[in-house]
Amino acid sequence: MTTETNPLFQPIRIRNLTIKNRIGMAPMHTKYASESGEVTDKLIEYFVARARGGVGLIVVENTCVDWDYGKGDGNPVTIHDDRFRPRLHELVKAVHQHGAKIITELHHVGRQTFRSNLGGRTPVSASAVQSEVGGDMPREITEEEILETVQNFRRAARRTKEAGFDGVELHGAHGYLFNSFISPRTNKRTDKWGGSFANRCRFAVAVVRAVREEIGPDFPLFFRMSAAESTPNGLTLEDGLRYARVLQEEGVDCLDVSHGTYESIKHFPMQGDPLDSLVHLAEAVKQAVSIPVIAVGSLGIDPKVAERVITEGKADMVHFGRELLADPELPNKIRFNRFEEARTCIRCNECTGSIDKGHFLACAVNPELGYEYKKALQQSPRAKRVVVVGAGPAGLEYAVTAAKSGNTVTLLDKQEHIGGLARVCSMSEYKNREICRLIDYYGTQIRKAGVDLQLGTPAAAETILGFSPDKVVFAMGSVPLSPPVAGSERAQIAIDKLIDGGQGLGESVCIIGGSGVGLDVALSLSHKGIRATIIEMTDTVGRELSGHLRWHLLDMAAAAGVTILPSHKVIEIVDFGVVAEHSGQRVEIPCDDVLSAIGFERVDTSTLEQEITSAGIETEVLGDMTGAGHFMDAIQAGFWQAIEA
Repeated sequence: MTTETNPLFQPIRIRNLTIKNRIGMAPMHTKYASESGEVTDKLIEYFVARARGGVGLIVVENTCVDWDYGKGDGNPVTIHDDRFRPRLHELVKAVHQHGAKIITELHHVGRQTFRSNLGGRTPVSASAVQSEVGGDMPREITEEEILETVQNFRRAARRTKEAGFDGVELHGAHGYLFNSFISPRTNKRTDKWGGSFANRCRFAVAVVRAVREEIGPDFPLFFRMSAAESTPNGLTLEDGLRYARVLQEEGVDCLDVSHGTYESIKHFPMQGDPLDSLVHLAEAVKQAVSIPVIAVGSLGIDPKVAERVITEGKADMVHFGRELLADPELPNKIRFNRFEEARTCIRCNECTGSIDKGHFLACAVNPELGYEYKKALQQSPRAKRVVVVGAGPAGLEYAVTAAKSGNTVTLLDKQEHIGGLARVCSMSEYKNREICRLIDYYGTQIRKAGVDLQLGTPAAAETILGFSPDKVVFAMGSVPLSPPVAGSERAQIAIDKLIDGGQGLGESVCIIGGSGVGLDVALSLSHKGIRATIIEMTDTVGRELSGHLRWHLLDMAAAAGVTILPSHKVIEIVDFGVVAEHSGQRVEIPCDDVLSAIGFERVDTSTLEQEITSAGIETEVLGDMTGAGHFMDAIQAGFWQAIEA
């Protein structure tokens, strides 16, 4: 499909704003602003990379209108005072240089925050209803404060226009302040701001009217909404569509349609979810209104899905979110038929997980996210002949990065394929598409970078030295551990059963270890009709996963009938199953087979390293190599150690 015929690259006009294509960048909290919420060079270069990459519209993340009560976690971008306009203007100028349009997403966090984020103040909400997944008990916002908040949005809209932005969006989704008013789950008021549907709309109507009055008739006004909440007593789709029509009548120019709140965890489609799982909401809104509608939800993982959204009239634009974290050049790669070169999102949600940990936004597959300002990938001052041993994610990233830096790189692996343990991960049905796509990406990059790939080549000193290297990099990965308990010889390695599809197993298995690997194996075997029980010694299963992915997998495990036994310490493996200790009591857990998923240890390369070093060759080991890392650990180590080599 050519640029001229691809629906994603047709311009669209919203109010008096012409956007060059139908791809928008969804707002995502980064924590790249300063501690005071001011735009930083780090933030500017992050957005510039996406503008340069071909996106048509950028929506700036949760832009705070009230620093005292409306500030979310960490340091969001803020627009609550005139003094922030200069740096906001610098951001606009930088993005405009690359042909993209940019709007603010005006935001008030409402109840979904903690006192610690608000200087000890109690969060405010439509009513005193606490979030079940995060946030201190809020107090009911007073009418005087409601009216002042309306003015805060008005003033923020004025600053948006004065700073040179192309439009303004109101963040009315995902459980924040707007959502707390429209939702019957969180609005229990008995005054004019609650009760009936019209009263629950009143806050949004007041803000929209104030903003429209402030910005005038020609400045585009977007509204981000959750069309349905998918929570008990929450906003239904029927009322969401009524809400959409009200917003249109009040002067909103475009509806950015999302789903859910943080209690429903439905606005992040995850591994195993359909790529268009949220599109039906945008389609329903599109049928209910006459203004443009934006669809969201993993639509950049397969551009054909995004194209169909437009051609079938289900929405007028699509937002890419996590996909643009993984690859800022994604729109251009789609446009110029280079999608095989795109580093696609694997929907692991390590991005949101990094935010939840109090870190900057990070990506498991893109080590340069947030470090665009460093312009790290440069030509090496002295090119070397480098041999990389091990074609797992760490070795692949190192080899590609070193080759792009001008080095001559040979990549060895004893297997007949690339990917290492990532290829094993891809055998889990629910994430097969995402992980296989990542491996394919590295295959493409290896070819384009000119890496000499030597598969089926065991690592031996003679073989390595035969390539006359200046440097040898060890990325040989890890091997699974057996449980250090009596009867361990009865246990099989869990990932081996993932590889062979559970061949030879009985009707039931006990899986020792509740890591992500344990969950993967349990889900895979359950889908083959084998009853799986996960035995985990700590109180948390999937502890190393991002929160959203862990909750998602636990829901999948429950639906598949997987039994999970936390706080059970295995003390012996016996002929009838497993003996564990729980709360000081002996527990016998019968099963036909026992599988070990307790972890990994690094491959011992010390002898090989010594042989190479004694030949006068520089050596390096990727990462701390204490065991099997996550994709993020491996890829970060591969990239940054190649850069610093």
